[in-house]
Amino acid sequence: MEAVTLKNGTEELDALVRATMSSLEGLLNKNPIAFYELVMKCRDQNYQPFGNTGQTLHDFALLGPDGNVHVGIRNVVLSAVVGDDLEMTLGSPIQGH
Repeated sequence: MEAVTLKNGTEELDALVRATMSSLEGLLNKNPIAFYELVMKCRDQNYQPFGNTGQTLHDFALLGPDGNVHVGIRNVVLSAVVGDDLEMTLGSPIQGH
């Protein structure tokens, strides 16, 4: 299995990166509030998603049943999302792209 280096300097399996990016793109298009909540959770592990967004994130396989984000998913999110609040954009998490 091939690993790729992410913008935050970590290495993750290419398959994990692709699957996570697909989920992130779908989430951003269907529920931007849940997308925002995920980014906040990744940036601060003590952050508690608002309302039912935790369930939405779980449905997108981005949040575990324990309410935590898998470290690999967290690395992808932290590497792919740029900006804050309404200015957040999603780009390639891979270093050099």
